Amino acid sequence: MRRTGTRQAGWMIAVAFCGVLATGCGSEDASAEDPATSGEPSAEASAPPRTSELIVLTTPTEGATVKGSFEASGKANSPEANVPWEIRDSSGETVLEGAVTAEGWMDKLYPWKTKVDVSDLEPGTYVFIARTDDTSDGEGKPAEEVGVRITVE
Repeated sequence: MRRTGTRQAGWMIAVAFCGVLATGCGSEDASAEDPATSGEPSAEASAPPRTSELIVLTTPTEGATVKGSFEASGKANSPEANVPWEIRDSSGETVLEGAVTAEGWMDKLYPWKTKVDVSDLEPGTYVFIARTDDTSDGEGKPAEEVGVRITVE
């Protein structure tokens, strides 16, 4: 009698173990090993990635110069189609925030688009962040965020 289910499960465990070995088991203080991840968050530091499993940021582009207002858009799969966004200053403080509703949720990434008014912000470099919502208090998938640096004139 052939047991393909057991062989498949064993193979999957072996692949997962290899992944752990390849990435390491971590350390108690990973930020001490990487100076780029330690210290205060900053608009000068790299922005979060533009894509993740549950959210993609299409516009604005990295390093975009904006004035007055700009369009932010992408695709997301976020609970109840809610896509919160924020703008952080160079110290990492949130200086503007809002939310937009995507065209759907649950089974795929759905388009979202919003107009962001930055006319009250001082000229300078900021980070625009869009994220998925986590309304489950940690019971479901954790929120994911994407972002880009922008310059407000």
